Amino acid sequence: MSTKPSEYQFMLEALATNTNGLLHEIGIANATIMGHSMGGMLAGRYALMFPAETNRLVMVDPLGLENCIRNYQQSTYYSGTWEDSYDVWVYMLLSIYEGPLGDRFAWNMAATTDMVFTQPIIYELPNLKMESLLVVGDKDNTAIGKAWAPEAVKPLLGHYEILGKQVSAPIPGCTLVEFPELGHSPQIQDPESFHTVLLNWLP
Repeated sequence: MSTKPSEYQFMLEALATNTNGLLHEIGIANATIMGHSMGGMLAGRYALMFPAETNRLVMVDPLGLENCIRNYQQSTYYSGTWEDSYDVWVYMLLSIYEGPLGDRFAWNMAATTDMVFTQPIIYELPNLKMESLLVVGDKDNTAIGKAWAPEAVKPLLGHYEILGKQVSAPIPGCTLVEFPELGHSPQIQDPESFHTVLLNWLP
């Protein structure tokens, strides 16, 4: 578990290097690298930095393709739907914000948001050498900074039903799987379908 150091400068390259070092430490030389949301962006950076050690790459609704917590998650993660089982993720965030590490967590969230803005990977994804899987929920409307965008721009942001096709097309060996009715977290919203897609794609 991270101690969430407030003085740490979050960089995708550093996080990828840390991950690679951890894998080496536990004796793993090659791996399928998988990440969701900001983790999907990090997985892409890892694969670009360590292609010889990345067997395959899976990015699930990655960032960087372009109560208020519940409302945000409902509209973004779960395409406007809500199940009682999703409450655990709301309570998780609430417990962090209200807990003893709340201020540090908020600071880290700001630092990692800056990382998403300033360290894009989208233009480098066509350089990927391994087979990759891009999974998107077409109802995902995640767009970092959308809340601060001009009103005329907001409707243009976060269209994963378009972004998935645009991003995957120039990537050699990339398989795009779209879930038309799902949002930002297909692995939570419909785990059975998500696992079927993932396990059928893996060798």
